[in-house]
Amino acid sequence: MTQANTAQPKVSIVVPVFRGMPYLTALIDSIKKQTYQNLELIATITPSGDGSEEALTEAGFAIEITPEGTGAAANWTRATQLATGEFTKLICQDDLIYPNAITQQVANLTNHPSAHMTIAKRDIVNTHGKTLFTGRGLQSIPANTQLLPGKELLRRTYVHGGNIFGEPLAVLFRTQALQEAMPWRDDNPLMLDLNTYTAVATSGDVALNHESVGAFRVSSTSWSTNLAKVQLAQTRTWQKEYEAAFHPDRQDKIRAAIGAHLQTNTRRAAYAYLKLRGDLT
Repeated sequence: MTQANTAQPKVSIVVPVFRGMPYLTALIDSIKKQTYQNLELIATITPSGDGSEEALTEAGFAIEITPEGTGAAANWTRATQLATGEFTKLICQDDLIYPNAITQQVANLTNHPSAHMTIAKRDIVNTHGKTLFTGRGLQSIPANTQLLPGKELLRRTYVHGGNIFGEPLAVLFRTQALQEAMPWRDDNPLMLDLNTYTAVATSGDVALNHESVGAFRVSSTSWSTNLAKVQLAQTRTWQKEYEAAFHPDRQDKIRAAIGAHLQTNTRRAAYAYLKLRGDLT
């Protein structure tokens, strides 16, 4: 799949892996179905003996073994550093991307040279791949908005009290901008993605795609489930870092504090409901 069409800019798909089965197989299948051809496939993996390494090798991924005990942020950072394409998409091992995802998002960045990243909506699926919610993300942004200054999108995220960028599956970066923002930070684990988005978005525009380009999987092993109890504290930590950097006015500070509580309670209620229905197992 690598460099099948040299007229297209190369896109690096990087997948940090740790105990990827059983969901990794579905991700690999979704990558194989991409309509975009010039793809570089990279995985960083801590071997676990569950068949992940063999599945990635068979699919044509270049693999780098990471030492046992490598944390998530270090694994994500190494995967990102290995990318050589003009654009990079990092995908977590249990998520999915739809066939036109790369094609659409390359077009978003090609059409908006000032954008350092492009984000899209995504769907939510359960452990069995059943769609639970569609078109999530980009909250309160009009559907005809195709480009925003990164700082404005960060302000909206701050006030909203939750990550309106979405998970990495919904994002395509210009590789240079992403690599300059390294490393990924996991000192505030639920903000691992948002911390990097902040670094990239601060220095450029963000292109928007209001269609779903993939699906985020919720399960009993997902970070969002296991860390729900500390979500509010970690959101407020990110908001405090935002305040130190961007100095929002008093009204935005009040809205941000309310938004963080509202989004945390909404998410906890949603996970409790999904657990009750059996969607997380």
